Amino acid sequence: MSPHTHARLARIATLFLLLSAATRAHAEPVLRIVAVAPSGATVTAHAVQARVGEEVVLSLELRDGGRALPLPDGTRVVWLRVEPRMFHVALPPANPGRQTYSNSVLFGPHHGDWLGFDTIEYDERPLEAGAEVSFDGARVRLRGARTADPQRDALGAAGSMWLAAEARLPDGRKLHTAGARDVDRLGLSPSVQRVSFREGDDFIGWLSTYEHVPDVFGSSGGRGATHQSDRYVGADCMDLMTGAARAMGRTDLAHASVSALPTLAAPVSDVLAIGEDAVVRDERGVPVVLRWGVDVQRGDLIALDYGDDPENSLPRAWDHVGALVGDAAEGARGVFDASDAYRNMTGRGVRDVALGRELPLRVRIWRWKPARGAHRRAAPVAQ
Repeated sequence: MSPHTHARLARIATLFLLLSAATRAHAEPVLRIVAVAPSGATVTAHAVQARVGEEVVLSLELRDGGRALPLPDGTRVVWLRVEPRMFHVALPPANPGRQTYSNSVLFGPHHGDWLGFDTIEYDERPLEAGAEVSFDGARVRLRGARTADPQRDALGAAGSMWLAAEARLPDGRKLHTAGARDVDRLGLSPSVQRVSFREGDDFIGWLSTYEHVPDVFGSSGGRGATHQSDRYVGADCMDLMTGAARAMGRTDLAHASVSALPTLAAPVSDVLAIGEDAVVRDERGVPVVLRWGVDVQRGDLIALDYGDDPENSLPRAWDHVGALVGDAAEGARGVFDASDAYRNMTGRGVRDVALGRELPLRVRIWRWKPARGAHRRAAPVAQ
């Protein structure tokens, strides 16, 4: 290389460094949410898990050139709640005539065939103070995920909520954290702050963290992407089950359809029929008695095949899956019967439904197989 060429390249490199430094000096600062979990630990990921009633504190900081800075005095902050619409409102549905989100064909001979990732719709509105939400200056304290619409809160204060914030600085600049517009093909970006509250620490409790997550038939992840249910952006019936189990530590469980139950769970009952008379019978028609706490347990999976499908629009062996909640007070005490409820994904989100509302049914009860040793770990309080 000639001295002239070397000097020219050196000048270009110097100019590049000067331009880079100038760009950094004039780059807009980034507004970021910082979460403190109930344990008191600062959570660097944009997701926190807590029990209902435990306090999660969110605050804001500026990131400027890699440095964390407090908000300047006089900054005005508005906290926002990012809410998924539970079904299509503005966009045409993937399956004409059915407003629920779906990545696959729903009903008919092509039931389950892949269509592509559906587009989940979101709203963004100011976060309101309430029984589980309080403001402390620019910080917000959360103790539950209850919404402004009580009809959406089927599980009380349990569920997930997504939050964003807008800050107007004293110099007039307006900054916004990741929010409703930050989406990818799976749904809301992982950069949007999520806080999930659960009823308790058992499997049914972890299922409650999926309240406010929309039903997405054929939920998936795609190559190299985290699954929609792991990201809490959408789940179908089976992915709700595996998603909740994975969230509580069962990362050995793979996402699959209901047909894969035998690979993930062991049957704890024979195939049973519950007729219009609400009597539980075996396939020969003989009444069966299953005792709570002995034969079946809270959190057992229940696969369902609907008896009122004369056109065979659901051609698979099992149409749906949920998890048993427990022995209902209005039924035979201590005995599994049609009055007992199961927690499942519906077109309006996670709901507890009494088996007697969907008769006649063909059902089978399953229980997760034990975790393989390398994957066994305690359920996290925050993540």
